[in-house]
Amino acid sequence: MSKVADAFKSFGEFLRECGAEIRKISWPNRQQLIGSVWVVGSLILLLSLYVFACDFVLGRTMTWLVKLGE
Repeated sequence: MSKVADAFKSFGEFLRECGAEIRKISWPNRQQLIGSVWVVGSLILLLSLYVFACDFVLGRTMTWLVKLGE
């Protein structure tokens, strides 16, 4: 066989194996998906508030230190 034929044969086998793996996936139902979205959204909100608070405190501290050095 030529290299091109071998490549197409390997690619076809790869696609068949991908299809077999996709059929093994257990997808979440609607309730699980909505619950996961709430959890992820809540964590993003909490992390955003934490980063904002750290930025605010560090910014005020740096301003205070710069004014202290003048």
